[in-house]
Amino acid sequence: MSSFVRAIQLSVVLVGMLAILIVLPAVLFGAMQQWQVIFLLHAYAIFFMATIWRAVRYGKLTKTTEDEQYKRTSGRWALVVQFIGLLVVHWLALFEFSLSVAVTNPADRTLSGIVGIMAIAVAIIINQVAIRTLKGFFDRIAIKPDHRLVTTGIYSIVRHPIYLSYVLLFAGYCTMLQSFASFMLLGLVCAVWLGNRIAIEEEMLAARFGEDYKAYQQNTKRLFPFIY
Repeated sequence: MSSFVRAIQLSVVLVGMLAILIVLPAVLFGAMQQWQVIFLLHAYAIFFMATIWRAVRYGKLTKTTEDEQYKRTSGRWALVVQFIGLLVVHWLALFEFSLSVAVTNPADRTLSGIVGIMAIAVAIIINQVAIRTLKGFFDRIAIKPDHRLVTTGIYSIVRHPIYLSYVLLFAGYCTMLQSFASFMLLGLVCAVWLGNRIAIEEEMLAARFGEDYKAYQQNTKRLFPFIY
């Protein structure tokens, strides 16, 4: 399959995802014209374009069925939580936002907008830097024959910067739309989905790289710099 065809296929998937997560609920709840929604739509497109760039540059991702999280029962349940949970998070945030637009203090909307934009901007930067550091090793949870341990650049600060970028992206979304309920739900979803995914990934890396990975774990934080 050519890089061009692969890019087209991934672009179609991206458009479909944006339609389901943002466009459809925004239209149904009458919030599509709000600048926050328009910004989020473009920001999400920019964020997830990185996956298309990676696939075009380094080849297609490993099949979903070969992802170790997909192979395990606990992992499959975590993926169900991810799919349903993130869908509810996005729709709930837009629903609450549509109800609050007319009654929320403009100053509060401006402040939450600024904080949300900052979180999303940082998410995009971290995601881009991490993917370009990993290069062809940015993939699903699967150890390749030529797999090597990447510990330089942003990976010298946290072990899972790409997952951190997802957390910041979704948190920025909830913040911009001023949805406390969706923010709390997001925390639960990420704890289950990413908690399970990180545990599986680190188990596999420790088995593959042994003491080198254990030493790397001791010198870096898992997800949040200087905290966790």
